[in-house]
Amino acid sequence: MKSIFKSIMLMTAVVMAVGFTGCDDKNVNDPDSKATPSIKYIRPTDPALADQLLYGGSMGETIAIIGSGLEGVVSILFNDVEADLNPCYITEHSIICNIPAVMPTEITNTITLTTGRGNKCVYDFSVEIPAPFITSTSCEWAKAGSQMTLYGSYLFPKESTGSFDVMFPGNVEAEVVACDSSSITVTVPEGALEGAISVEGEYGIGMTKFSYKESAGMFIDCESVSTWDAWNYSGSFVHNDDSSLSGSYIELTGSAASWNWNTSGLALYFSNVLEDGSCRQDLMPAGADPADYLLKFECRINDWTDLWAAMWFSGQYNTFSIDGEEAQYHWKPFKDSTVAKGEWTTVSIPLSDFKVDKEENINDRSLTRADMGNFYIFFFGGLADDANAGTPISVYMDNLRIVHK
Repeated sequence: MKSIFKSIMLMTAVVMAVGFTGCDDKNVNDPDSKATPSIKYIRPTDPALADQLLYGGSMGETIAIIGSGLEGVVSILFNDVEADLNPCYITEHSIICNIPAVMPTEITNTITLTTGRGNKCVYDFSVEIPAPFITSTSCEWAKAGSQMTLYGSYLFPKESTGSFDVMFPGNVEAEVVACDSSSITVTVPEGALEGAISVEGEYGIGMTKFSYKESAGMFIDCESVSTWDAWNYSGSFVHNDDSSLSGSYIELTGSAASWNWNTSGLALYFSNVLEDGSCRQDLMPAGADPADYLLKFECRINDWTDLWAAMWFSGQYNTFSIDGEEAQYHWKPFKDSTVAKGEWTTVSIPLSDFKVDKEENINDRSLTRADMGNFYIFFFGGLADDANAGTPISVYMDNLRIVHK
């Protein structure tokens, strides 16, 4: 029976539904119990589905095991893969656990419960292996001929080839150059169009949650300077050369001592709100909640070790003030050791993370639909007043867009 995927975060919410109250319950996990475990049935943790019995489940799914003598259980095997157990979710009559998201070596289609005293219970239960689930990529706008890495879970290659079939929109196949349990690296094929990428492994076909070369929600494509630069000085920082990802890109450049707002290349102003209060371009649909959206863009960091970049939106006409009351996000990729310099990368920032003020003394601000007009980037803060004040900054950016999560 195909069941609904539930995350481990559901555990706390369903504790009462499966008949226990937590670690203060008198019948919590007791590895010294002499009882032999017995399973009566297994069901979903969702109270609305409490009358459904499960004879199988998907990797990662949270399930409730109902029976007796369960308080002594210290190990549960799904096939030959051991599940992570929390003693707080084990009582005499119930256990809540997640089906491991690990491929078994031997498929027995059983669950094996073992107590601290070695008493066992074997119960028929099959684990369904999902199709590949791709959540993100190194660069959504990777050029043809370059390498792109897809990240996800349930990445089990085809047994016949030891690899995957990866198809880009336009029905063009990519060459897989490397793969493991959490990533697949491919060479982007010529002729690929905008859209979702499909990945076929041993247990089915999965589609990417993102779109390759996504253009929906684009508000700065760097091709027309006048629409996003109110001062027209950054034209000197727009390039279309061998470093380009897709046409023109903007370089924000300077040093930690050259951050003056009106003369530096370390600021960007997308002037979108007109004098009558309307916008040249709607950044999201009418009635939409910013909390449901992401700011995405591609960037290449060449030099940047200091001076974080403040980002914020504003519904005000002809304004630019980092001291305002707008909710800001402070971008600090130089503090992330996993960020590779010199490579184009897709950045994805939930709009719900826009919540601080300039000094980061306030962290509970939030964006509203009315704020989604102008957009600003301003390199500020950091160590600009110490010995590192002259550190260079060079960051390429392209394809700024607002997309639904």
